Amino acid sequence: MILEKASFWTEKDLKKIIDENLTEYSTLEFKSLAALNRDNKEEISKDIASFANAAGGVIIYGIKEVKEGTSIKLLLEDGLDINEPYNKEWLENIIDSHISPKIEGLNINPVKLSNDKYVYVVVIPQSNTAHMSGNNRYYKRYNFKSQPMDDYEVRDVMNRLKKPHLKLFFNAPKTSSPEGSYSMRLLLKNTGQAFVRHFAVRICLPETLITGSSKLKGRRIRLNGEWYREYLKQSSPNQYIFPGFRIVIDPSFLPQLDPEKSKAQELSYIYWTIYTDNSGPQNGKTPLKVVIRNRLNYSVR
Repeated sequence: MILEKASFWTEKDLKKIIDENLTEYSTLEFKSLAALNRDNKEEISKDIASFANAAGGVIIYGIKEVKEGTSIKLLLEDGLDINEPYNKEWLENIIDSHISPKIEGLNINPVKLSNDKYVYVVVIPQSNTAHMSGNNRYYKRYNFKSQPMDDYEVRDVMNRLKKPHLKLFFNAPKTSSPEGSYSMRLLLKNTGQAFVRHFAVRICLPETLITGSSKLKGRRIRLNGEWYREYLKQSSPNQYIFPGFRIVIDPSFLPQLDPEKSKAQELSYIYWTIYTDNSGPQNGKTPLKVVIRNRLNYSVR
């Protein structure tokens, strides 16, 4: 599921999320329509501002999580009538009046359901400044939740225009190689306003996914009780990234991965760090499930 296309999602896309039981992560959150009410104005502003202060993301109002035994299932709700008080215009007014300054580029996609009612997909870009929520506090997105920001974090976000900011995208091929393995593909996009002259990436992959002798390429480390392999890559000379530009990183520094094990262990995470000029390291984790979804040919071997 490509979040960058969320402004154009339809009911079909939301049902796909339900069918695949996509999990929440740092840039995606599910909210029940019950969250859209007069008593939740501050909570709405806090959640949306926290995404803008972090890496941006998508909030879907109309998908709720339901516990079934030991697992969590997603449920697409019946939606709201367009003439009900809590509609797109109401949500826009709450966002504009409870978040300061205004988030430029934010989009609300009212998704029409087959019953002629609506759920709402809020697409929040990463901002170039810090945004204060309705309770006069600053929040960030951390570990799938909105958490208060420290003073230095607020100042760091406000300086985004002066600092480069890189966003890392992972992808997997549609089919594995004839040998029954595949290599992760990496893309870096400069989402900041500053020119990037040098960068480096650190990728940590679950050791159990790595095939054959290629696992020997990386340093063995332990993360959250699991064994991983660490792989490092620095930029080549003159491999500059201008604001808004993206580059594909040569994947030869990464190992070959087993597609069948990847599918079986899709709830694992890829941990990563990005280093760049005049900026502290950016750390994050990406669900393997998101990377390999609808990719690879698992019938190989």
